[in-house]
Amino acid sequence: MRIFIGHDSRFTDATKVCERSIKNYWPEADITWLNKSKLKEAGIYGREDVPGESTEFSFTRFYVPLLCNYEGMALFCDNDFLWKCDPRQLRKYLNADQPMAVVKHEDYEAESNKMNGIENKSYPKKNWSSLMLFRCKQFKNKLSKEYIDNATPKQLHEFYFINDNNIIDLPKEFNCLVGHYDLKGAKALHYTNGGPWFDDYRDAQASEEWWRVYNSL
Repeated sequence: MRIFIGHDSRFTDATKVCERSIKNYWPEADITWLNKSKLKEAGIYGREDVPGESTEFSFTRFYVPLLCNYEGMALFCDNDFLWKCDPRQLRKYLNADQPMAVVKHEDYEAESNKMNGIENKSYPKKNWSSLMLFRCKQFKNKLSKEYIDNATPKQLHEFYFINDNNIIDLPKEFNCLVGHYDLKGAKALHYTNGGPWFDDYRDAQASEEWWRVYNSL
């Protein structure tokens, strides 16, 4: 299983900490940073920029099956994750016939701003795409380069390309939204409103766990 972390060049520390937290449990993990500018240079990312994109990886995540040549299993997570377990635990939830798995968060009204002032939008299936486990071969037609390059944000983040019944619902412990969920028993913390790499969140909930990994880099 390959792992892809959504990378934003403005917040490299977040990506580094996410990667280290994974390797603390799986030292040999095959991890790729999804770098939007490099994907553009390679002719892979062909989308026009959309005003209001909160991160550089808002859409790079959907290229994961393509980057795997539609082979094998791949995991995507946002860079504001802090792993507290071996991500390979997720594999048992997806059998050979099932295309993907996410945590199907219930819809909620998002705070007005996040990440030091970025507009925090509410929409159906919010945060579903922040953690996605793909069986890549099943997306050769669903997530072709042509489709991803041209699909609307709504079509991608609300999973128009796949029937909901074909998406496995993972336990919430694997995408535990800091500030929204009880963190007891969390297997992966998700600082969705902003993590300790932002001044406003340096000492926010669960920040000490993030700083512990950061100080080990």
